[in-house]
Amino acid sequence: MRLVEAGREAEVRPDLVPGALARDGVVLIRQGSIAEVKALLDRWTVPVDHPHQVADGLTVIAPRLRTDEDDNEAGFTALALSPHTDRSLHAQPPSVLATLMLTPARAGGSATLVDGVRVLSLVRQHAGDAEIAGLRLRTATGRPGPAVVEIGAGHARIRYRDDRIAGPYSTDGRTDLVVAIRRLIAETAETLHLGAGDGYLVHNHRFLHGRTAFTGDRSLARLLARVNSDHPYAWLNRGFSIASS
Repeated sequence: MRLVEAGREAEVRPDLVPGALARDGVVLIRQGSIAEVKALLDRWTVPVDHPHQVADGLTVIAPRLRTDEDDNEAGFTALALSPHTDRSLHAQPPSVLATLMLTPARAGGSATLVDGVRVLSLVRQHAGDAEIAGLRLRTATGRPGPAVVEIGAGHARIRYRDDRIAGPYSTDGRTDLVVAIRRLIAETAETLHLGAGDGYLVHNHRFLHGRTAFTGDRSLARLLARVNSDHPYAWLNRGFSIASS
């Protein structure tokens, strides 16, 4: 398995992956296997459970014969998934997400990645932090959810989704700000083609991820994790450095 910096193709040593995630928010995987990715994560993270997992923190995502989009299962279809934070409505979303392509789609199915640092920097040109704090997620049933951007002491954390389960709104009535963040996410999204054995590691509090619609029997392994509490980069569990934005 090879680990490389996004956009630069410089190799990243396995022991330097946490630092690369802290700096860039993403590390690309080339010619990897589930066992190799799991072994890499086991060095410095602990798995985070998911209702659809087949092993601790591991879910295989592929179209099913029957799914219910209203039951948060759109990922198990061939439909496009808009950029989102995994487990965005939960109290403590995982801080690390890894994906590995097992079987590429016949057509389509490219990954989409959005750097939240870039989005936040652009949003700050439209509004101050107090107004940004008024952006929240609201479920389709009208239940208010968490803040889209949580800014703390030196760190920020993004929780985002915009689908049939939940979407952004402004508690301050700043509909223009909701329009702006949607536009900025769409404009800054980058597309990544993944062949068999390819994938990525992302800081789930910083990077949004999604995919384009596809045809064929596309299957992908996803691992969710949290950085060990005694690790030097345990602060990744709180978000990304606000200085980066």
